[in-house]
Amino acid sequence: MSRKTTLLSIGIIAIVAAVPALIHGKRVGKNDSAKDEIVPIRVLENSTIPTQWEMVKKLTGRDILAEEGVKLETISAIQSTGGTQSLQALLANNVDFAGSYWPAWVNIIAAGGKIKAVLTGGVTTRDTPSNGFVVLENSPIHSARDLVGKRIGVNVLGAEYDYLVRQYLKQNGLSIDQVQLIVVPWAQQEQVLRSGQIDVSASFNYGYFGPVAKRAGLRELPGTRSYDIKGNNVGSGSGFRDDFISKHPETVKRFIIAHEKAQRLLWEEFQKDPARVRQAYADIAAEKGGNPKLAEYYHPFWSPQYPFATDKDLQYWIDIFEADGKLKPGRVKPSDIYTHEFNPYYKKIVGDNSAR
Repeated sequence: MSRKTTLLSIGIIAIVAAVPALIHGKRVGKNDSAKDEIVPIRVLENSTIPTQWEMVKKLTGRDILAEEGVKLETISAIQSTGGTQSLQALLANNVDFAGSYWPAWVNIIAAGGKIKAVLTGGVTTRDTPSNGFVVLENSPIHSARDLVGKRIGVNVLGAEYDYLVRQYLKQNGLSIDQVQLIVVPWAQQEQVLRSGQIDVSASFNYGYFGPVAKRAGLRELPGTRSYDIKGNNVGSGSGFRDDFISKHPETVKRFIIAHEKAQRLLWEEFQKDPARVRQAYADIAAEKGGNPKLAEYYHPFWSPQYPFATDKDLQYWIDIFEADGKLKPGRVKPSDIYTHEFNPYYKKIVGDNSAR
């Protein structure tokens, strides 16, 4: 049984104070203690959204965490606007495990933060669900050129959707200086758009994008989905602080195994019967006080076509940061950000050759 505590506001975490303290900590390395004790892992969790652990147990009856001897202490993030805040919580030692899209990882590691992604996900392909820009049905915005002078809502600055907007503009001969970015939490994006406080929503989160884009009075701006902008990509990573990995490598390895098992089981169940999986999502969401209607748009994030991140996925963002002058050439390498060292699935399937 996992223990639950509450983190009142991820957004107020003092990242300025957290980073210097961790800069001088240990890098990822071998465990120095004679015995590697299995310890509980503190993780962030939206208390109304079904977890993969709950989904697998509902569908197969298997408790994957128990099978691997993993214990989680779940921390409910009441006020969180995205992965950047999750990584800040990780840096501040408020949690032990957190994830985000790659831009936040690049920013934090470039600043000296000692964190490492050990699991990857958020696969973007032509066939997987992907967010896009949403405008009002009667909006005069029909192309990139129409965005000049407009207010674009993103869930947080310095993260995935901020940089996707920048890339979309650049690909269409425009610059970020020609628009105004407005920070709007995911849950308020539709309300703020409909009230006219922004002209475009660029970051409805995965669960909200599908239903919102179909609602009366709204429409999707063509060519703005994540796949349209960056193509096939493993877009996110989740991991631990370096000091946690160094002290508890066996705990880290067991968690990775549990995670890999769970996402593969979910994928297999979804291939066999998508309706059954979506019904399981709806049932769990209803039990947790969430929105069961989002089940209609559920799709596993994992894909056997791109099961692991590669240097290419990370280098995409590093190149962008360097070209924009936000990162000195050579300051950050993909290997500074992620590792497959503790993942037996990677070693079995790919080995030491990570080329794709």
